[in-house]
Amino acid sequence: MRIAFAGASGTGKTTLARYVSERFGLPINPVGSRSVSAAMGFASPYDVDAAGKRGEFQRRLQAEKIAWEMAHDEFVTDRTTLDELVYTMFHDVDTAAGEYHERALAHMARYDLVFFCPARVFCKVDGDKARRDSMGYQVLFSDVLEGIGPISAESPWIPLRRSHLGDRQASILSEVQFFEAIRRTA
Repeated sequence: MRIAFAGASGTGKTTLARYVSERFGLPINPVGSRSVSAAMGFASPYDVDAAGKRGEFQRRLQAEKIAWEMAHDEFVTDRTTLDELVYTMFHDVDTAAGEYHERALAHMARYDLVFFCPARVFCKVDGDKARRDSMGYQVLFSDVLEGIGPISAESPWIPLRRSHLGDRQASILSEVQFFEAIRRTA
């Protein structure tokens, strides 16, 4: 099973990915914007902009994320390649166009289920220096992702429309169990 979470920063993706990892024994993809920016010598993913390295950063992040996911038959990830594409569109449209765009969309087929965490339902970014603390930015990102996600994802795109953690976990459990039942009968 390959499960992905999509959504703006602070929408609970990592918390939910950890829940799925523990519940189903799936490894979590460790590649993310924080690990790649740190490997490039930056304190935050947003610091790459000041150094003029956004394109290099986004290409490296995409390549490492895809490589890790292709090397694992089962996993959970707290950000899809579509999320990364939307961030790249926001910060470096020239990098987002062309091959980067095509790879991001093609890789979406790797996920069996994609759970979308809308910022309008739950979003908490205050106090984390590695995140933009502007709710306007997070909601805009979320709205763009929600608009293109269902038409870009070949796998089921499942919005989590409740803010309570227990309700979100119950929805995920129900969807995963349904997916597993269908897979067993196929």
